[in-house]
Parts: sequence; C-alpha cells; structure tokens
Amino acid sequence: MGCKGFGVGRFGGWAEVSGLRGDELAGLGPTVVSVLALVLSLLNLYLQRRDRRPRLKIRVRYEYRVGVPEAGSPVDSPASQLHDESQEGLYMRLGDFLREHGVGYPRGTAVVRFAISNEGERVAYLGAVRLVFREGGLPGRRMVLDPVQKRVLPLHLARDAANVAGSGAAEGLPVEVVPGDGVGYRFSLTRLANTLEKEGHTGNVPLSLEATDRLGNAYRRTFRVNTDLWAYREDADKEPG
Repeated sequence: MGCKGFGVGRFGGWAEVSGLRGDELAGLGPTVVSVLALVLSLLNLYLQRRDRRPRLKIRVRYEYRVGVPEAGSPVDSPASQLHDESQEGLYMRLGDFLREHGVGYPRGTAVVRFAISNEGERVAYLGAVRLVFREGGLPGRRMVLDPVQKRVLPLHLARDAANVAGSGAAEGLPVEVVPGDGVGYRFSLTRLANTLEKEGHTGNVPLSLEATDRLGNAYRRTFRVNTDLWAYREDADKEPG
C-alpha cells in the first residue's frame, strides 16, 4: 500500500505540474505571436526605409590624361588614354605609354578619378564632397585637403571651405544625383602630392573621398597618394597638373 501510495503520489504530482506548465505555455502563445509580429513589422519597416534611402556607390581609379583638369571639376571630358586601379600600376605603365604616344612627361596629367553613382530609388542631394585624412594615422585628428587653395586644415574648421561638390557648393546649393545616374570628380595627383608634402605629410598617404548628402549620410571611398611618386618640385610656379 505504501509503495502504491508513493507511486500514485509521484504520478499525480507530475501530472499536476505538467498541467500547470501547459496552461502557462498556452497563455504565452498569443504574447509570443504578438512579439514576433512586432519584430517582423519593424524589420519590414527598416528594409523599406533602407531601400528608399539614397544609396550611393563610389568608384575610384588612377588615370593619365593629356590636358590639365581643374581641381575638383566634374568629369565631362573624353575618356583618358591610360588608367589603372592602383597608382603604382599607373606609374609602372606610364613610361611605355609616353614612348608609344610620343608624349613628353610631364606634358600630360596623372589624376585620381572618382565616380559617384546613385544605385537606390530616391534622388540624392550632395551637400559636400571633401578629401579627408587623419593626421599621423588613425589616432590623429581628421584633416581636409583643399585642392583648390592647396592647403590642409582641420576638418572641424573647414566649414564651407575645401568643398568640391560643385560650383554652387559655397552657396549651399546641393548637387542632384538621380537614381541610375552619377557624378564624377578628378584631382591632379601632382597637386595633391605637392600640397601634402608642403604641409608635412609625406610618403604613401591614405585619404578618403567623403560625400555627404543633405540627410547627413556620409559615403566614403579610400585611396592613397604617394608623394614619392607624384610630388614635382622642379617648377613650383608651373606644376604639371
């Protein structure tokens, strides 16, 4: 009898506890469903907003062009005759190109070219385009290189200076980039290298082209300028580019 009573008691207690847990789980069911629905709703909202926000992609390559572009001017001239994905590759191929086309260095211009394309579904309005880098490496303060005035200054002091977004950038007029379209910028490597060297930044300096839209979104593409390759000091008053 004792054994049977003990056995029934254990079985009955187990059944009672299991029943309570089942009731609790049944009560949690609607709550779990509501939470999952809320999460899915927020996720869909995030994806919709992400798809609708401007999505800009920045590409970069190094070129050697016959003719001298203005610093920061939009790209609207014919394609260059020589280009490479790296400045070192361009420099290595430059000698053969000059001999093949009979161009005397530095008659042409070595440039770094950027193409900013809008791959989203909304129009983007660029309020600022700048060349930025960190002084002394990653821990240093952010600096901006002004290719027009040939100077370097702290980014927080730049304000409207060193903004090469377009001719109306100084007046606060944004550059419109519609979906499927783009805008381009090119800068003389010699001008950039000379400016960096003059301000005490030498070697293979890492920089970024930073484009900021009116919503405050920043888009960046890193590149490098090697002062050992492109700085040209023989005629400072008439630099090649």
